[in-house]
Amino acid sequence: MHESEAERLFRAFTGNDPAAAIRVVEQVRSAGVPQSELFDTLYVPAIAMLGEAWARREIDELAFTQAAVVAEQVSSFVMPPLARPDTGVGVVLGVMHRDRHSVMKNIIAGALKESGYRVFDLGVDVRASDFLERVEETGARVVIAFAEMLATARAVEGVRDLLVAEGRADVVLLVCGGPFAADPSLARSVGAQGVISTAQGALDVLERVRRDVLKQEAGR
Repeated sequence: MHESEAERLFRAFTGNDPAAAIRVVEQVRSAGVPQSELFDTLYVPAIAMLGEAWARREIDELAFTQAAVVAEQVSSFVMPPLARPDTGVGVVLGVMHRDRHSVMKNIIAGALKESGYRVFDLGVDVRASDFLERVEETGARVVIAFAEMLATARAVEGVRDLLVAEGRADVVLLVCGGPFAADPSLARSVGAQGVISTAQGALDVLERVRRDVLKQEAGR
């Protein structure tokens, strides 16, 4: 798999051309890349390029939104064929209030579901209190808050404040979005414990959380 193939997929996204995007996927599959690897080796790098282009303001909001629609249309062509066993770890995720940029949320939610995590997707335009409510309902150990605008990124601090106030400081709060990628200190300022920018990055962090949960349960 060459980087140029991910770049071609990225160009199909930004060119608002789902047919071209599907052709790239089919060509990569025909070249011998198995279905189980398409997501990580082709789709994730292309989505990362899209997020970086948005963060650097190389594309405007309209172009980003149109590209996100194409990316969602193509996602079913690259997902792994089978889901993995249940990890037992719950993850609440959603896009912050007044923000409707859902592409990365949908991609990461899909990757986590396929890897056996219990995903509770709140959708877009989610208030801080909604995150807390779902954590309390489900016992989830992780919250992932998505924000693609500076104002909504700063509002993540409200999620951490509510978790602490209600005795759930143990919940791992992760963030994802252009403002956090552009300024890593922003995540720390809102109380997040990590920044994720790709599906694989989310899986890596969640694997560490899963191991910690198993250790805690074994020690009881």
